[in-house]
Amino acid sequence: MTKNVKKRGFDVTQEQQEHETFVENDKEHVQDTQETLEHAEEQEKTEQELEIERLSAENDALADKALRAQAELQNIQKRQAKERQDLLKYRSQSLANTLLPVLDSLEQALTVEVSDEQGIALKKGIEMAYTNFVSALASEGIEKIESLNQPFDPTVHQAIQQIPAQDGQEADYVVQVFQDGYKLHDRVIRPAMVVISQ
Repeated sequence: MTKNVKKRGFDVTQEQQEHETFVENDKEHVQDTQETLEHAEEQEKTEQELEIERLSAENDALADKALRAQAELQNIQKRQAKERQDLLKYRSQSLANTLLPVLDSLEQALTVEVSDEQGIALKKGIEMAYTNFVSALASEGIEKIESLNQPFDPTVHQAIQQIPAQDGQEADYVVQVFQDGYKLHDRVIRPAMVVISQ
């Protein structure tokens, strides 16, 4: 025997009412489960996004370190290549510093006045030795710095005296050279010792 219950204007049995209540409760449970799953999915997505962001930032930092290390390595290689070039280019500097006083002595010997045949022959031999010496130095990139009547340049000249300018002379010009200066390619290995006008 079933009882008839009035619900929403219809006659519904108690069994139907219980069934509806069960279905309603089931729907709520399903909805709660769906919300819980959605919340768990959102939380999982958030955790995954955070992990992705962390890994991405770590990847960017490692890539930056790798680029910096590569750039530093290239700089080291360039610096070493330049040092090797400089070593080759300026390898003759210590030899030049040793031989320049000998060259100065030959030049000094050439200034001596001679009158007899023996002296003239000796001077001729010294001239030949001097010419060969200068040629050998030039083949290594060692050249005399032209100084006389040139503007004073502190990078290649060392002023040891100043004298008043003569008529027609400009100030700060080399008027006398006491000792020649020399360059090895673009490097001054000995500045010229000069007198300049003021």
